[in-house]
Amino acid sequence: MAVKYKWLSQRLEALIQKNIREGINKLPSEQELSEKYQLSRQTVRMALKTLEEKGLIEKKRGSGSYITGRSPKSQENQIGILISNDQDYIYPGVLRDIQSTLSEGGFSATVFCTGNLFSREREILHSLLGKPFRGLIVEGCKSALPNPNLDLYHRLMKKGCEIIFLYNHYPELSDCLFVKDDNFSGSALLVEHLASQGHTRIGGIFKFDDLQGPERCQGFLETIRDLNLPFSDGQVCWYGSHELNKMVKWKDTAFLNDMVQESLSSCTAIVCYNDILAYHLVGVLMQAGYRLPGDMAITAFDNTYLSNSDILTITTLSHLPHEMGTRAAQAMLKKLKGLPVHSQEVRWHLNRKESTGAG
Repeated sequence: MAVKYKWLSQRLEALIQKNIREGINKLPSEQELSEKYQLSRQTVRMALKTLEEKGLIEKKRGSGSYITGRSPKSQENQIGILISNDQDYIYPGVLRDIQSTLSEGGFSATVFCTGNLFSREREILHSLLGKPFRGLIVEGCKSALPNPNLDLYHRLMKKGCEIIFLYNHYPELSDCLFVKDDNFSGSALLVEHLASQGHTRIGGIFKFDDLQGPERCQGFLETIRDLNLPFSDGQVCWYGSHELNKMVKWKDTAFLNDMVQESLSSCTAIVCYNDILAYHLVGVLMQAGYRLPGDMAITAFDNTYLSNSDILTITTLSHLPHEMGTRAAQAMLKKLKGLPVHSQEVRWHLNRKESTGAG
């Protein structure tokens, strides 16, 4: 019987991999396995116990044996997280949520910071080619621009590495799932809020080199159109990662000064790409002599600590607590288990604050 149960456990390990590929998360019952392989129930139980001890299945009383998605080699049960920043803004909380959810599923996580740079992303992906990572949760770099690293993603995928994108995605990798913001509806929510307060000249400032920017701009433009509000091309302003880095590192807000003076002076309200931009825009407007929110209403995305400064609290959008990171990690766990999982766009919720006359 000893030889038979070891033989069966090896056959079932192969069956587990086949089931994962076919989207089946459960092994046949003890009775079905006994009949299929012409073995006693005791032998089947011993084989299943071996798989359970390896962490490959978990048995649920009265329900059966479910695939965990884990490898029998503990060092291989790792998920890589590629993200722009692990120290500031939304990232520390999101990373905690991802890591805790993966840990509950029996996986460890290693964080890699790309700085939103193609070159750094390539270095990281190259280093991962020789490591047994089961999956990657990735915030894409400059996701609205052509990406030179798609070849490395394809190589990792051929090695069996599952990839799920967070916040954005690379359209060329159409086989990869994503968990991202519902950016179109988010902008619509902000424009509708401003219009309900009587604003008709609404400007927008968006980031051009991350996918979120064009998506948020699209929602902004179509809502302006649908509400029959006046619009000119100058009401939409763009900036990129280069300007963002100078603003965050050296407080260089020259591009915002130019936008306020040249494009947004006729507006009474602005939709900002995120809280970072809105926070610095408030300073620029106040230095220019604007009374806030009387002369200019400000809205943004993310609802971070930057939207709650002592100078002015900013009306902004948020998700439910722990939602984004938890969803991304859960999607990865389901994918590894062979469960059906789909790309998701997470809805926004409006937080009314001082910058639009509330609170």
